[in-house]
Amino acid sequence: MTMLDQAKQLFFAYHHRTSRIPYGQRITSSLASHIGHADSLLDVGCGDGHNTRALADLVGATRVVGADVLVRPTAVIDVHQYDGTHLPFPDRSFDAVSVVDVLHHCTDPQAVLKEIIRVADKVVVIKDHFVYGPVTRKMMYYMDVVGNAKDSIPVPGTYFEPSQWVDIINQCRGRIETLQWPLKTHDLPWLAVAWPILHFTAKVVPVR
Repeated sequence: MTMLDQAKQLFFAYHHRTSRIPYGQRITSSLASHIGHADSLLDVGCGDGHNTRALADLVGATRVVGADVLVRPTAVIDVHQYDGTHLPFPDRSFDAVSVVDVLHHCTDPQAVLKEIIRVADKVVVIKDHFVYGPVTRKMMYYMDVVGNAKDSIPVPGTYFEPSQWVDIINQCRGRIETLQWPLKTHDLPWLAVAWPILHFTAKVVPVR
């Protein structure tokens, strides 16, 4: 292993310990406050499912399912593979559906959100970003590149301003009921760029 490889490993370990772990705990707590109680939970873009499992415990869900384009062998929940657009579940299959920092990685985020709302019976909870013009858009892009480098996740840079989020959710037959914003997700040193005004969680209810 070269010195560069060792340096990368040390950086990723530091990032995981000081950024990803506290970030996951804060997001999970915020999403749980939006959901309240749910008997069943689907997490779209669940990864290894650790945060999904924590969220399910907080809201009392006994049926916990994930969906992802890549099913990881280390997943701690039942994960269904999907094509990145169409979810393999009937309408209103889950009390609650969560989607955390996934939509801005999608080729067609509106199509994915429409599917998420379709399979939700009571509530959809979203964690994502607001941007406010070219400067914050560029900031979010570089933060995404660094944050997803370890897992080689594509970063298309599809970010929306607040008014665009409202329009997209309405077009997908959802309605924002509660919003937590600004949302502190990081501590220093990451807080220097991960500004709370860039992060939000939202409770969306399906409009039938």
